[in-house]
Amino acid sequence: MSFDTVVRVLDETSVVAIVTTRANGDPIATPIWSMVIDGVPYVRSVHGATAWWYQHVRAGRPVAFALGDGAIAERDRVAALDLPRAQVATVYVPVDDEVQLKIDDELRRKYDGQTSSVDAMLTDDARSCTLRIDEAR
Repeated sequence: MSFDTVVRVLDETSVVAIVTTRANGDPIATPIWSMVIDGVPYVRSVHGATAWWYQHVRAGRPVAFALGDGAIAERDRVAALDLPRAQVATVYVPVDDEVQLKIDDELRRKYDGQTSSVDAMLTDDARSCTLRIDEAR
C-alpha cells in the first residue's frame, strides 16, 4: 500500500482505526479521529497522554492504520484487525507549532456538529498529544 493511500483514508474517513501493539506483541485497533493539513496527516489523543494507544506509540511500538472505515473498531476491535493495514511512522508535534491552529480549524470543519467531542480535542491536554503521521521508515 502506498503512503498516498494512507493519507487519503485519513483525510476522507471520519473515524480511522489506529493499530498499535501491546507489550506482548498483540495488535489492538482503536477508533480515533484524523486530520490532514496541506497533504500531511495528523492525529491527537482526546484523552491526552493517558490513552493507551498514545502510550503505545510514544513507547516506540509498531503503528499502522486500517485502510477502511475505522468506525468498525467502535463496534468490534477484533474485526477492525481484519482490514488491510499500512505501517506508518509518527512524529511528535509541539504544542506551540503553528500547524496546531490549522489542526484545530480542520477539526471544527471535518467534525462539524460534534461540538462537545471537538471541544475535547481542542484542550491543551489533547494538543500536547498531537502526532504527525509519516511514511514508515
